[in-house]
Amino acid sequence: MDDRNVTDDPAEAVTTELTRADRIEITQGGIQDAHARSISLSEGGITTATADAIDIQQGGIVRATATDIAVTNGGIVLAQGDTVSLDRGFAVGTLGGETRVVQSAANIVGGRDTIIDQSLVMSVLAEKATIRQPSVIGVLIANRIEGTVRPILDWRGALAFGAAFAVVARILRRR
Repeated sequence: MDDRNVTDDPAEAVTTELTRADRIEITQGGIQDAHARSISLSEGGITTATADAIDIQQGGIVRATATDIAVTNGGIVLAQGDTVSLDRGFAVGTLGGETRVVQSAANIVGGRDTIIDQSLVMSVLAEKATIRQPSVIGVLIANRIEGTVRPILDWRGALAFGAAFAVVARILRRR
């Protein structure tokens, strides 16, 4: 078990070891895998992170699993947690009980309670979706929607698009 903190010391900045600790703090460096109670990342990167709390500021993680994930001015490929917050960042996928996307861009946002505020999101799947300020939503599937939103496709449009795409694909495959 490695209990050291990863710092901005060039000798320690990049490692491919599995790092396990109570708290991991990374500034200007990166590690492959991190497992801790708390992970703080600033101007660095992690491939896989598992923790109770993950805080990213101007850094990036490929895959994060935690109770609470907060990304500010950073990026994440896949975030899975009870609470996921993306503020002025980018995410490929966020899945959480409570998901908040503020002034950010995301490909897929899923959650029981989702808030989108001044953001660009390609697909939203939620029990309750709250849309604040002008946001661009590609596909919106939600049980309840609060706020004003004009998705490019709602569930009916997505169903029609999928059916039309299947017909065209079948015709082209026969040729």
